[in-house]
Amino acid sequence: MDRKQLFELSTQMIRELQQEIINSEIIDCGPRLELVEQCINISIGHGLGVNGLLAVDLPTQAMILLRSQFEAVVRAYWIMFLSSNHQVSKLKFDYTFEEQFESDTCPGISEMLEKLSNADLFVQPVIQHLCDFKKYHLKQLNSLVHTGKHSFTRSVVGYEENMLLTLMRQSNNLITVAAQLMLKHTIPDKQKYIGYLIEKYRSCFYLDEDVDPVLKAKVESYFK
Repeated sequence: MDRKQLFELSTQMIRELQQEIINSEIIDCGPRLELVEQCINISIGHGLGVNGLLAVDLPTQAMILLRSQFEAVVRAYWIMFLSSNHQVSKLKFDYTFEEQFESDTCPGISEMLEKLSNADLFVQPVIQHLCDFKKYHLKQLNSLVHTGKHSFTRSVVGYEENMLLTLMRQSNNLITVAAQLMLKHTIPDKQKYIGYLIEKYRSCFYLDEDVDPVLKAKVESYFK
């Protein structure tokens, strides 16, 4: 399968997942779950954007969007499990002109992940994967967002094709991690749908068994 076909398949997967969520009956859990659902919809939209940008050879722009997608997913988990009622109310505002200029009281992404890690939640394996993503990728993604050194380097050396495909697959990982949070709150519980989707679209995901152990060891050496 060539790169164009793979991006088309990836977009098809996202659309299928999106439709499954739309067709599902969601438990009414009030404003907290409504905000989580908005985060998930935002992350899915970002994922579609990542795929579209990669398909038209705009990888730097895709990576910038991946940074926003990652934060949307982390924030979904933080809102669901740790945000206070006051913080939820600050996010669930009335859309008045004055409120557009008010700051919310949400922590930054590093603080959110730290608190999620220390909370000993039943979703700890997911939180660990999000922490790993931050560890290995966030510094470089932030550099691209702020037109730092990685922006200049990549504009000269470009991107290898395998790197672009991995980028697409990691974006899809984030989408399913976010969607799982919503599918847990459907009637009936549809979390198993994620496993079915990954099996059906295996080439669109980057799983633990896909990690190159030699490359991982090399990367880990920089954190010691």
